[in-house]
Amino acid sequence: MLLLVAFSSYCYAQNDVLEKSYDISRKAKRGYLGGTEVNEKDMTFDMIYVLPSSDRKVKIETYTFNKEMDLINTVKDEWDIEKVRTRYKWFNFRGDTYQTNALTASTTMAGKLIFRKKLITYKYRWWYGQYVKSIKMLEKVKPRNDAGEKYFFRGGAYEVDRDSSILVFGGRQDSPKDILGSYLHYDLLKSDNNVNISVMTSIDFPAPYAPIFAEPLRDENDALSNDDLPRDWIVVFAPQGGIDKKAKISPTQYIYFRITPEGKIVEKVEFEAPSNGWRILEAYEKNNSVFIYGPTITKDPTTKYINQVYKTGLIATTSADEEEKAAANSSAASGGMFGGIKSMVNTFSGNTDYGITQEAIDDMLDALNFNGFALGEVSNGQLKFAKETPVSDFNSKAVKPSDQKDIVKFDGKKFSTYGIYFAANGDILINGQDFKLTKSKPFGVGQPAGTKLYKGVYLFQFDHQGNLKNNYGIFIDQKKTAGFFSQSPLTSDMFPVSGIMTESQDKSKLYWLINICRSIQKETDIDLDFFSKTTTTTWTPLYSVQYGTIDLNKGTISDFKLLGEAENKKFYLFPSNNVLRLGQYIVYLSETGKGDKLLLSRMDISK
Repeated sequence: MLLLVAFSSYCYAQNDVLEKSYDISRKAKRGYLGGTEVNEKDMTFDMIYVLPSSDRKVKIETYTFNKEMDLINTVKDEWDIEKVRTRYKWFNFRGDTYQTNALTASTTMAGKLIFRKKLITYKYRWWYGQYVKSIKMLEKVKPRNDAGEKYFFRGGAYEVDRDSSILVFGGRQDSPKDILGSYLHYDLLKSDNNVNISVMTSIDFPAPYAPIFAEPLRDENDALSNDDLPRDWIVVFAPQGGIDKKAKISPTQYIYFRITPEGKIVEKVEFEAPSNGWRILEAYEKNNSVFIYGPTITKDPTTKYINQVYKTGLIATTSADEEEKAAANSSAASGGMFGGIKSMVNTFSGNTDYGITQEAIDDMLDALNFNGFALGEVSNGQLKFAKETPVSDFNSKAVKPSDQKDIVKFDGKKFSTYGIYFAANGDILINGQDFKLTKSKPFGVGQPAGTKLYKGVYLFQFDHQGNLKNNYGIFIDQKKTAGFFSQSPLTSDMFPVSGIMTESQDKSKLYWLINICRSIQKETDIDLDFFSKTTTTTWTPLYSVQYGTIDLNKGTISDFKLLGEAENKKFYLFPSNNVLRLGQYIVYLSETGKGDKLLLSRMDISK
């Protein structure tokens, strides 16, 4: 990349934002922003670009800016690939193309555990700095021993891409008709990609149990994907009703497991859940504690079990996603349709997968009417707290900006969560967003029925024991940047917000920085082989930042503004590595849709 000249600079009063833009050379557009590094002593930061390179040598260009957003140094170099891997943890290049073999776990029509092979081809996309997967679903396979013949699969599988292995909880039958036993006895299985299965450990429950949550941990290191850095796996079991009438156990007696990617249980915690219908959405690790949270349907908590509260299961009965399952169930090729990097996947057919994906389950659960929200913390082998808050409390503690006419009402219907933050005073803050589902329209006008359109945004403020303090809400209007003019099948309001929160230096303010979709970009990729040409079209969301401040002690919220407004040009955040902290400043990194200009936006958070 060659940054030619500072194109313009602006400084405007709202939160003391300084913005400067730079022209970018054509060569830069072929590479990607790999990472950023901050030098707090000198108050400078580096933007590290990786240009198209070989399997042995990597071209690195580093650009250094000072706190005034001035370019003060440029270094170009070519390093051995191993040196780059050692120097930068974010560097994930393993060659332009490579392949791995893997397994998915799923269920038969009778509920038995079954495995299916798949071939994953990774092709590097230099503009993204990430691999795009092509997944070929292959045949069903039997284990090399009798392990697969005696297990029921009710969900709970973790594909560890790095090791080409899979972890699965199987309900064990000690005889062919031992249905009750498969709820009482579970084996934690580990299989390599050749279906060599090992029993890592066996778990016996005092009553019928089934998994209700099974996801890898999330943490602050979001820049590294779980493919590159597999986290520990969190699995929560809950008792099941109507299976063994002799069993006497509380419907809220949950059991939590923490399991390494290698299949070792490092933590088991039995705890009293705050609800008999707790839908746990996420497990997040912070300072050696794991926080679990999600909405609740509490109904007859002393007599009804979670499988009697929900008409569907809570976790997937296949480790495949929707595209992989579609490939397994169809003889036609499919793939690469909508939505940027994550969905840039080609899949090809295999055999029928009878499992239900997590996406399908979430769609069904999202439409329910929840009556509460619960937050809990697990630390040092015990539950520190688990607290449920009724939906009605969120509206009684609603807070809005002064320029907003109404509060964003929270009714427990059709909402999702997207992040968690831990304030210096011990408060825990959780982001959420409302959505509505489109209805069918005459003559096929508009989005298909059932499409999610995202609306108001929440920020739930809890104290360190999970007690609700405030519910901040703002309206997000993305209709103006819908995407119709680019003939996109997607619109901006189909994408939920994301973002970060950070506190001022004196901890008097919390800056709420929200990434909102402002446009849809069309990209066409052509792959050629000896016999064919494959064209894949993707529609990628482009984001900008809407920001405001919150006084956590006073419980007030400011009006919200949009970064980049002073430029009067359309800048969008880099796909990743788009924000950094430099002393008293937050710096956002954006570019034009064509990638020919760079915008640095510096926000002073010292006040």
